[in-house]
Amino acid sequence: MARLLILGAGYIGAALAARALEAGGEVVLADNWYATDRAQLDGLAARGADVVTLDIRDRDAVEGMLRATAPDRVHLLAAQASRPLSITEPDYTEATNVTGVRRVAEAVAARGGPPLVFASSLHVYGSELSGQVAADRPYGVQGDLAHLSKVYGELCLRLYAQRHGLAVVLLRLGIVYGSGPVVHERAGSQTVVDRFAGLAAAGEPLPFDDGGTATIGVVHLDDCARILHDCVPGPGVVAHDVAAQTITVADVAALAEGRAPAGGAAYTVRSPFAYTHEVAGYLAR
Repeated sequence: MARLLILGAGYIGAALAARALEAGGEVVLADNWYATDRAQLDGLAARGADVVTLDIRDRDAVEGMLRATAPDRVHLLAAQASRPLSITEPDYTEATNVTGVRRVAEAVAARGGPPLVFASSLHVYGSELSGQVAADRPYGVQGDLAHLSKVYGELCLRLYAQRHGLAVVLLRLGIVYGSGPVVHERAGSQTVVDRFAGLAAAGEPLPFDDGGTATIGVVHLDDCARILHDCVPGPGVVAHDVAAQTITVADVAALAEGRAPAGGAAYTVRSPFAYTHEVAGYLAR
């Protein structure tokens, strides 16, 4: 029975915790409550999750948590992931996504492990994508600090893995959608699939730029949580892409409004995982 330390108790972290509890595992779910209301975790706490306060910017606190919990695996999901907030709150974004990641790496290295799974992003490849995207693709040009910091996070963890012999998996997540134990109601915190679903259900117009031609890689929360849970780092560092499909923003809007999608995604993602959800089924009206 695995014991997981999940750093970041938000939308994805809570879903991962639920998955681990269903599998009979032990879960320590840690957050600084910057973006998530702790009361949203009451249901998971009632099911056996140990919900604690922790800020990854505090290395001593992270080391203390590792000593106290002795996890079999660490999942580093804590991040300031919002593009708009990375503009209005750049200091917090950098302190969490850059310094915080380094301090987690230092704390894990000081303990001689345990294996670590890092929630990165497909955005590390940049925005001008075409053809087939795979994990050996070089990093691309970034447009905001939230996603730029994912590149740093990956490179920092590679550095510490090489220096200290750590086992690390970098999971480059597409846009995650679907309902889970923690849902952020603020529009700026919702990804495009769920935002469009809510607007369409309310009969409101769906706003998008440039005719919605932008292509996005997407993955349902259930698939994402399962992949995170089942991913067991081996020796060294491995990177994988996590996206069930690619779709244009215009086609997300069409599906949300019950219209036929036009197709025309600019790229596909080569992912080693199996997926059970697609956007069309999720948005079916």
